Amino acid sequence: MKNETKQLYFIEETQNIEGSYVEIQTLFVADDEQTAEEKYQTLLQNTKRSTGLLLNEYVIQADDSFFKKLLRSWKKLPAEFYRKMNILNFRSLAEYKN
Repeated sequence: MKNETKQLYFIEETQNIEGSYVEIQTLFVADDEQTAEEKYQTLLQNTKRSTGLLLNEYVIQADDSFFKKLLRSWKKLPAEFYRKMNILNFRSLAEYKN
């Protein structure tokens, strides 16, 4: 299996914070920054959230078929799916807190 490295953009919403534990819900995943930023702005305009809305970029290394599966079915993935990737870098691109 051939590994690839790609940037993926996740829009995530903070659900709960308890000490150092932060629970998030993934709202959207894209493989290009512009699409993710547009969706983030749309969500931001249509929200009255009292928790954080985040746009994060992850640089991920994984098997080449992993990315197709992730983008196609990210809402239904079991937790062990995420253990098959190696996050090489992470940066937060935008954050909204009410």
